[in-house]
Amino acid sequence: MPITGSIIEVARRVAGMSQQQLARAARTAQSSISEYESGRKSPTLAVVERLLAATRADLAVVARVEFSYGELADGGVFFVPDRLWTVPPPLCFARVRLADYPFLGGRAVWDLSKRTERVGFYSLLLVHGLPEMIEQVVDGALLVEVWRDLKLPKEIREAWAPLIASANGRGDPVRDIVAEPVDSEHGDE
Repeated sequence: MPITGSIIEVARRVAGMSQQQLARAARTAQSSISEYESGRKSPTLAVVERLLAATRADLAVVARVEFSYGELADGGVFFVPDRLWTVPPPLCFARVRLADYPFLGGRAVWDLSKRTERVGFYSLLLVHGLPEMIEQVVDGALLVEVWRDLKLPKEIREAWAPLIASANGRGDPVRDIVAEPVDSEHGDE
C-alpha cells in the first residue's frame, strides 16, 4: 500500500522516523514538523530540502510521462508514452497481478524477476494496458532489454520503436566514466 501524505510525512515515514526523531535530526521543533505535515503551516523550499536531507531523501524534479493513443488494424486502441521512465527496484521485479482485468493473460500472478514472465507481462500491457498500468510496471531499461522478444502487433511495435531506438545508446559516442573526488581534501588543490 503506498504511503500518502505531505512530502515531508512520506519521507519521514519511509525513513522509519517519528516526528520527534526528524525534529531532532533537522534541529527544529516537533510541533513545526506536525504543522508542516498537517498543512497548517507551509515550509519554504529550503526548509523542505533540509527536512528531507535529515531523512536521507532528496527532492527531485521528474518529467511527467504523457501518453497518446494509437489504433490497431482491428479497431483496438493502444497507448504510447512520450518518453521512457524508470521503475525503482524492487517494484520493477515485483510479483504483480491485473486486479481489474484478471481475465487478461491467462495467469493470476506474474513474477517480473523472471525474464520470460516479464516478456509476457510487458507484451500484455503494451497491447491491452491503460497508461497508469503501463507506467506502474514497465521499466524503460528492462523494456529495451526485452524489446526483441515481445509479442506485439506491428502498429504498437512501430509506435514504440523510436523510444526504444533513442534509449538503447547505440550510435552514441562512448562515455568515459571517471571517478570524482568525494571531497576537496582529496582532490587537486
